[in-house]
Amino acid sequence: MRRTSYRPYVFLILFFLSLMSLPKGASEKIRSGVVSSLATCWRGFSFLKSSALNVMTLPSFSSPAQSINSLEFEQLSQENHLLKSQVENVRQWLLNEDRIQEQMLRYKSISSHPFNDAYWKDFFSRRSRELCQELELQSCSLPAKVIFREPASWSSTFWINLGEKHNESLGKKIVGKNSPVLLGTSIVGVVEYVGRSLSRVRLITDASLTPSVRAIRGDEQNRYLMEHLQPLLFALELREDLFSSKEQMDAVSSALNQLKSVLEQRTRDLYLAKGELRGTSHPLWRSRSQVLKGIGFNYDFADEEGAARDLRSGAPYGSSHRKEPIPLLRPGDLLVTTGLDGIFPPGFRVGIVSSVQTLKEGASSYEIEASSTAGNLNELTDVFVLPPLHI
Repeated sequence: MRRTSYRPYVFLILFFLSLMSLPKGASEKIRSGVVSSLATCWRGFSFLKSSALNVMTLPSFSSPAQSINSLEFEQLSQENHLLKSQVENVRQWLLNEDRIQEQMLRYKSISSHPFNDAYWKDFFSRRSRELCQELELQSCSLPAKVIFREPASWSSTFWINLGEKHNESLGKKIVGKNSPVLLGTSIVGVVEYVGRSLSRVRLITDASLTPSVRAIRGDEQNRYLMEHLQPLLFALELREDLFSSKEQMDAVSSALNQLKSVLEQRTRDLYLAKGELRGTSHPLWRSRSQVLKGIGFNYDFADEEGAARDLRSGAPYGSSHRKEPIPLLRPGDLLVTTGLDGIFPPGFRVGIVSSVQTLKEGASSYEIEASSTAGNLNELTDVFVLPPLHI
């Protein structure tokens, strides 16, 4: 009777145990090398998939002339794919330049604001400092492309095509550990590992990342809506086919323009509850949920934005004026970074409050749910990387 040899299984177990016991630095280098090799295959597979779909839609050819036409068509399709990629890169650069220009105009507007009293002088001075820091960081930002997403952690991490060699070519450190990653002016995540030519980004939808944020209500909310309304108005002017009649088109356009005029009116910004956001996805395949959970939201301590406020009524502590209570949180409030976590600079958008949990008896803070201002993070293709706050 033939004996079963367990030696291969023993060697296999020892091999996996040795891999698991490798130092973190060595395991990260191995992982980076594997991703580098897979990234090319991943992009190639995506291209082949789109090419195969194009070919499947073509009719069958029989003559040599038709075969030549088919090859020419395939070549043109590949060139078109490359041109689209280049155009997208240029578009991202232009969008970033437009955002920086918009921030500069906003800074000039704030800097030239007529201060009426000490409170507003301090308020606009703080906003000017925040915008200066944002402009400085955005002027040093680098565009990056998402080159690979591991299926087992699709909603938690992705890899970008920037690394140490890009820092060396620039002569300064832009891509580093804890470098904030943005889409426009919205936080997407943070760089957690930097390789030679690629880096891994941890998304804000991951449960291990907890940015410190604050609720804003007022002019900043309106500005966020205006950024989405302007492109919509422009696009609708070119799409008459969406409407059954010219009267319907005029009615929709009139309603949106009225909304635009309301949003353009200057209102006071209220800086209210502070807390932490946390993602709901874990590194286990592709998460369906992109909901951000908020914990510890209150205004128990005074800061440079104002006095501490009561948790339930929102009234400032020690105030003798009887004003209408202001809720510390409500759906639609914009959540921006505070800078208190030491990773994300203050003033960048993170999310929009979608719901506020009913305050439980004896609770000292609110719990909320929010959605990312960057949109669907599962479909990201282009981002921008800022220098880390602490180098």
